[in-house]
Parts: sequence; structure tokens; C-alpha cells
Amino acid sequence: MNNFYNLIANIDKLTNVQMFIYGKSFLGKNLYAFHKGSYSGKQILITGGMHAREFISTEVVVQLLKDYKLNIGCYFIPLVNPDGVTLCLNGLNSVSDENLKEYLLRLNKYSTDFSLWKANIRGVDLNVNFDALWGEGKFVNYVPLPSSYCGESALSEVENINLINFIKNKNISLAISYHSKGEVVYYGFEKLNKKEFKSSKKLAKIIAKSLKYKYIQSKNSTGGLSDYLSYKMKIPSFTIELGSDKYNHPIGCDKLFEVYTNQMKMIEKIVGFMGF
Repeated sequence: MNNFYNLIANIDKLTNVQMFIYGKSFLGKNLYAFHKGSYSGKQILITGGMHAREFISTEVVVQLLKDYKLNIGCYFIPLVNPDGVTLCLNGLNSVSDENLKEYLLRLNKYSTDFSLWKANIRGVDLNVNFDALWGEGKFVNYVPLPSSYCGESALSEVENINLINFIKNKNISLAISYHSKGEVVYYGFEKLNKKEFKSSKKLAKIIAKSLKYKYIQSKNSTGGLSDYLSYKMKIPSFTIELGSDKYNHPIGCDKLFEVYTNQMKMIEKIVGFMGF
């Protein structure tokens, strides 16, 4: 797992893939995006690696990038949270600053086991930090923690600022955000109007049927990437939770074949339905 981040950095060696470095993480790691397909017309956005312990989502996005053969342009961002994922996989060996090590240990109740860590390296949960009813979620925390802390303000985190700045003006018309676990498709942010909600539900049903997952309206959860994109940018956006609940966090990459099943077929089906 020490080479997990290097795997992302070397994707540009694939044929017909263009790589972008769209910014830096808090610890200065490159934030990578990749594009495949046409740049004209509507585009798709697929993200993973938002929560540290959910790095199986990164593997799924990388595999989709490898398998993607549609002409429709698609932006792939496999690892939104490289600092957090590296901490989860390699523990405090991934941190050089002694003050930061002490801070992280304190947040983790002085355990050196960071395998269940979800946040970024500052203890902010990136998926409750976006400007979509920020800080109002039922399960949001207001102090730094391994999970669920919404940050000092909406978009306080450099990883999220860089992500949104990159997405702007890209003509994104469909967004998929991969997480784990539960085999669920979340749709329908609560602030959508009736027409938007109806469309979101219809698309979620198609996605869920393709994957043999459940589809559930997103309730009591705010500040997520899918919330922001659907509410503020009017992009149909869905959060897909990979992997059965029978697995414990983190789901290992040895389960990639299982959780990847039907993902590419689902992308093809939803693109066809939307008439891209």
C-alpha cells in the first residue's frame, strides 16, 4: 500500500488519457484529474477517495478510467483526499511534522491505528464541507475529529476549494461520487425543486437497477459533494456506496473485482438514457 499514491500519479502512462494537476493538498501532494473521450459537448465527472478509509473507491475510479471507451468526455478524479488516504494506509509514518503528529494522535484518542480515519489531515470531513446547507446535517460535528467535522466554514479545505475550481466551466452534466459501503445509491438533495427531485429519483432508479443496489433519498446529510453539485451547480449528482455491509471498514483492494461488477455497464446505461 505504500505505492498507492504513486499508482495515481502514473495513470498518465495509459493510452488516450490526459492528466491534470489541479492543485495541492494541505500537505502539498498533487491533486490529479484525468480525462478520456471528447472535450466537446457534455461531460461526466467521476470522483473517489473522498473519505480516507474508503480507498476502495479510488481503485474503482482507476479501473473505470482504464475500461472507459465512450466518446463522451469524462473527468476522473480518483483521489480527492490523498493526505487522509495516506494516513489511513501508512499511519503516522506518512507525517513528518511532529506537531501535526501530536495533533492527529490526540484526535485519534492516542491510537496509532488510523485505519478507520475518514477526514483529511486537518481532521475535517471533506464530504460535509461543501456549501450546501453547510453545518446543518443531523450527524455533523463542530470540532476536528476522525470523521464528520464540517470545518470552520463551508469550503474551508484546500482539497475542496481546488476541486470546485477545477470543475467550474467544464460542462459537467452528470456526476458520480464513489464512497463505501452499503450498496446504496443516494439521490435527491432536500433543496432540489420538484422537477429536479423527480428527475434525480428517476436516474437513481436506473443506476440502482444496473448495479443491483438500493436507491435512497439523501436525508439528514448536508455539505456533500453531490449535494453541492446538484443544488448549486444544477448537475445531476449521485453518491454511490460500494461494497456490502457485511464487510468491515476499510474494504480492502482484494475486493475490487466484486465491488467493480457492473460499474462500467451502469455508466454506459445512464449515459444512453440521458441522451449524451
